[in-house]
Amino acid sequence: MMSLKECLIDKYGYNEPIYVSEILYKNYSRQWIFKELKKLVDTGEIKRFDTGIYYFSKKMPWGDSTINPRKVLERRFLSDGNSVYGYIAGASLLNQAGLSTQIPNLVELVTNNESTRVRDVTIGNQRIRARRSRTTVTKENVRTLQFLDLMNTIKPSSMDETELFMLTKYTRASGVTRASISQYGGLFPARAMKNIMESGAVYELA
Repeated sequence: MMSLKECLIDKYGYNEPIYVSEILYKNYSRQWIFKELKKLVDTGEIKRFDTGIYYFSKKMPWGDSTINPRKVLERRFLSDGNSVYGYIAGASLLNQAGLSTQIPNLVELVTNNESTRVRDVTIGNQRIRARRSRTTVTKENVRTLQFLDLMNTIKPSSMDETELFMLTKYTRASGVTRASISQYGGLFPARAMKNIMESGAVYELA
């Protein structure tokens, strides 16, 4: 019978975030699991990244490996590798789409895993603004919802030729269709649909 440590390594491996809320081990209580995790932390067998978040490090020539906060962010709010439940938005999305060279200190995102309308949280040293999704985010609709969020953020009248070119490039690469825009467009402010027309992005939709 595998120990808690063995079960966690088997399921998560190394340098992957482990959320206490996700741990199920036989029929043991949450309190028992917390106590066992504390023992593992005290002996150096597992690392505590933040409140309720742990990981197994690997011994490297320069010391113990560490976990990337971005990986913790993605696992909690965006995707677990199988399911998709969120996406990057706001100024972070503008940068991702090549419409801004600024790298914001605050990462904005939209996720199914947030019950309040909007909430600021910190993971490691990364500040995050998590917004509740307008509808359930899935693998099938994430690109459309993210595209509509981008359209709700931009100001076509103030965009130069380079930015409009990058928007065209992003729209084509997204693979978003007119049918999917028709399906989800009504969930967003009218500004999003207006900007799709004014920016010319409508002509690049599949």
